[in-house]
Amino acid sequence: MIPRTHRRGAAALLAAAGLLTAGLATASPAPAVPNQDGAERAATARGGDDTPKHPLKIKAKRDAQKQAALQRKLAGKKPKGKGDNQDVPLELEGTDRIFVVLAEFADKEHPQFTGPATADPKPQRYDGPLHNEIPEPDRSTDNATLWQADYDQGHYEDMYFNRMAEYYETQSSGRYSVDGDVTEWVKVPFNEAAYGRDFCGDVVCDSTKALVRDALAVWVDQQLKSGKTMAEVTAYLKSFDVQDRYDVDADGNYDEPDGFIDHFQIVHAGGDQASGDPIYGSDAIWSHRWYSNLQAGGPGGLTGVNAGSNGGKYSTADVPNNPTGVWVGDYTIQPENGGLGVFAHEYGHDLGLPDLYDTSGNTGGAENNTAFWTLMSSGANIGDGSPDGIGDAPTDMSAWELFQLGWLGEQGDKGPFYDVATAGEKSTHTLSKNVPATTGGAQALFTVLPDNEVPLALGDPKTGEYQFWSTQGDNLNTTMTKTGISGSNLTAAVKYDIETDWDYAFLETSSNGTDWTPVVTNRSDSSGDQSGFNTSKTGITGSTGGEWAQLTATLPAGTTAVRFRYQTDGAYAEEGFRVDDIAVDGTTIGTAETEDEGWAFDGFVRTTGSEVQKFFNAYVSENRQYDGYDASLKTAYNFGFANTKPDYVETHPYMPGMLVWYWNEEYTDNNVGEHPGEGLLLPVDAHPQFSHWKDGTLMRNRILSYDSTFGLQPTKKITLHKDGVAATIGSKGAVPRFDDTKTWWYGSDQHGATGSHPGRYQPGWYSVDVPKTGTTLTVTQVAKNGTMRVSVGTTR
Repeated sequence: MIPRTHRRGAAALLAAAGLLTAGLATASPAPAVPNQDGAERAATARGGDDTPKHPLKIKAKRDAQKQAALQRKLAGKKPKGKGDNQDVPLELEGTDRIFVVLAEFADKEHPQFTGPATADPKPQRYDGPLHNEIPEPDRSTDNATLWQADYDQGHYEDMYFNRMAEYYETQSSGRYSVDGDVTEWVKVPFNEAAYGRDFCGDVVCDSTKALVRDALAVWVDQQLKSGKTMAEVTAYLKSFDVQDRYDVDADGNYDEPDGFIDHFQIVHAGGDQASGDPIYGSDAIWSHRWYSNLQAGGPGGLTGVNAGSNGGKYSTADVPNNPTGVWVGDYTIQPENGGLGVFAHEYGHDLGLPDLYDTSGNTGGAENNTAFWTLMSSGANIGDGSPDGIGDAPTDMSAWELFQLGWLGEQGDKGPFYDVATAGEKSTHTLSKNVPATTGGAQALFTVLPDNEVPLALGDPKTGEYQFWSTQGDNLNTTMTKTGISGSNLTAAVKYDIETDWDYAFLETSSNGTDWTPVVTNRSDSSGDQSGFNTSKTGITGSTGGEWAQLTATLPAGTTAVRFRYQTDGAYAEEGFRVDDIAVDGTTIGTAETEDEGWAFDGFVRTTGSEVQKFFNAYVSENRQYDGYDASLKTAYNFGFANTKPDYVETHPYMPGMLVWYWNEEYTDNNVGEHPGEGLLLPVDAHPQFSHWKDGTLMRNRILSYDSTFGLQPTKKITLHKDGVAATIGSKGAVPRFDDTKTWWYGSDQHGATGSHPGRYQPGWYSVDVPKTGTTLTVTQVAKNGTMRVSVGTTR
């Protein structure tokens, strides 16, 4: 395991800078019993997701490059494709430092957020809160809320640098940990309404970003008033900047400072709106991860917050202004009484993991069946069955998340700790425990399937029935060429969606058919090149906004051939480049209507606009047992007495065995309310039959998902309640074999179809509709220690 160096290393830094004062201290053991039913209900802006869209395009690009590299690895290829010139880290290793500010609130109203809240639920009070003002729950009616009398600095030091560090050390099999510092509580100038009020139509508005700025400004001001110099404060903050997280300078070096604190977190006083804070209601803050882009002019030309300053949106003179020149962009925020689950979940976002629950469910929408199977869903909220609250005993990450973070790969001379099978080929595998890695078998089995082919409607040609198209994909360099050209003025109709500043289309000319020169067009973009493809400054990038546009160009004297060329990098391909009605000096040379117009195609095609788009997809199998953090699978919870005791839970077990996930890159989320039975990563339920309450409504997915695993043992009978009325799910027989030609998802039952079924929960939200590839996964043997043998086969 990676040693936790916090107890000495950070203290030495602070002492050297003279900063080991009342403003900061290093971590030391302390009670750790925070609270909240967080991640599953945690939602933020953009439809309830607690990872709102990141404003930096460079992050989206790096994420896409990483996905492309991981998929290439599973296909047995090198992570970088032909022509790729950008390295992307695929393994997260070492110890990262986190800077945590504890922020409580004054009573003063911000001038932009005065008076009572208009959104529901209405707050009961508007002043504060300070920390330690959360009421103690009555355990006879509330066994869900985590609470302790004193949430002091030591509590969070223990939470972050002992408990969360241990969680990540375990998930990574000793490859990764966290270290850092937690400030004492600082009081920002305004009440919580200034930062948490739902005024924008979403549950997180950009005023929350101002808490990042204001809390840092207050902390810096306190440090200066305590006698520290600006140089000392700045040097200390710079100790948290050792990474260029998005390689903004594109030099391939991620292990260099970039001017931004690498990992910044806020803990705010009071409860979480995501947990239904009864005191501050819609003025309370939702747990989330986002980017504070309040100020321009940051390092590398990026936006962010200059730590110590008060500039930018929602700024007032009440906030101190002592700019340090060290910036914050990425941040996560959690409540005072957050449990280990929500802290680990939100930090998972900071490391790049998405939400795996249906995020619309936070605001009354749908629910998928990822449920308690993973930290990035309701597994963050689970408890250990004690009467002291839920959310403090999270389950393990799924194998897919471990793979995303590089924690299934080689470790020294051992590993990798995952197996790869190919659909249509027989193989046998041993699955050991899912976390941490052992020598007794793989942590995961990836069964790579044929590409998922989905219809792609490009749209109609400019004229006629056909048009020319560049095709779509990564690492393309496609062309269409015509010789025998004479004339000087070329015109064409073009329509394109090209990844801005990364991918390009070019018009090129030649006088000998061999040597090609790019030509400036009226659509050329001479700035912003991120890929290095557009050194000629003639490339075409971006979008025509869904409309056909006119392209014009002057051909050099002596031109005898022209060609269109489309070049893409190794990740994130847009629709591509289409061209029609090509003419030189008014004479048509290309309409795509016939095959005999003299064009030579190398990758370009003639199309009516109806094409096929291909997506990576695979089955991810893992062995889930009651060990380690997965011991909490014994105590999944249900709010069974909402009519009389809304904060009281009953518990029931999830079944151990082989959990099979369907990974489908056609989707970017698991919002089954929008696309029933389909998503980025959803478990296949081995027992997809529905269970109902006495009133005929469906049990929610996180209950139905309890028997999702395949194996050799029957399921256990469980009895749960809805509004105090009991219902029993009987024991079901063992299902050792997954066969994707069979049905594992249903869009309706005897009570109705998805969208019209009585009650909130709908049939089509449950399980996943898998492709019919003829792939089978069979548990053939389970040892006493839980290790299982799995055979991959085919029905064809």
